Amino acid sequence: MPAPNEEFRGSSAPGGIAATYRARFKEGKIQSLEETRPATSQTGTYEFLGARLMSYRGAALNSNDSIELQFDEQGKVLQARAGDKAVSAEEITAIRDRAQSLRSHAVSQYSVKGHEQISIPPQR
Repeated sequence: MPAPNEEFRGSSAPGGIAATYRARFKEGKIQSLEETRPATSQTGTYEFLGARLMSYRGAALNSNDSIELQFDEQGKVLQARAGDKAVSAEEITAIRDRAQSLRSHAVSQYSVKGHEQISIPPQR
């Protein structure tokens, strides 16, 4: 029987930008991470396939824009939009770096504090 979906909450400050987050795991692997940046109330949602960032939806790091990024399994950018504008390469790199920092923090904390995790029902 597969392990239930699990949720872990934590906080981190990658790049000096504080965030609280909720990470969802399935069978011990991170699936998604939702962050809130308390200083600005901005939010973002990262979706992962293993260690690879597959998508990001939320606030830009360097502006007030709302952006959407999609990547293929090799990491190639498939979509990078901020409304009707393209997202800069610098912003894409910053979001990838932030995603990996938050992911690494969540995975390590989840492993250490696994006994504190919360089971959540599967999404349908």
